[in-house]
Amino acid sequence: MDNKTVKILLCDDNDNFRQLLTQYIKAMPGVEVVGEAVDGVDVIEKTELLDPDLVLMDLSMPNQSGLDATKTIKEKWPDKSVIILTLYEDSVYKELADEFNADGFIAKSSIKAQLPSVIEAKVKNTAH
Repeated sequence: MDNKTVKILLCDDNDNFRQLLTQYIKAMPGVEVVGEAVDGVDVIEKTELLDPDLVLMDLSMPNQSGLDATKTIKEKWPDKSVIILTLYEDSVYKELADEFNADGFIAKSSIKAQLPSVIEAKVKNTAH
């Protein structure tokens, strides 16, 4: 099927950020935001329920961190792509994301520059 839509699940504890990111992503072709989660526990439940292709995950959240949730998601569903989104731009956080098996790392200040190419690559991979 050449026109498969990439299903995206957003996970961030900041309501305003989630809403803005949802609106930004909705304007992109070939993608659909299938749900939103507010913490690591919520995102694991919604990953199972909603079966997203891509999870955009905040690093720092209450109840369970984005890193721990990423590790769980990658262990349970290795085919899911998880991209860490964070306010922190220090390379130590990118190294942590790699350590916890994240598929990518984007500083929130760079989302407009980096996220479209990440999503485009996922759309191309999903269409095959």
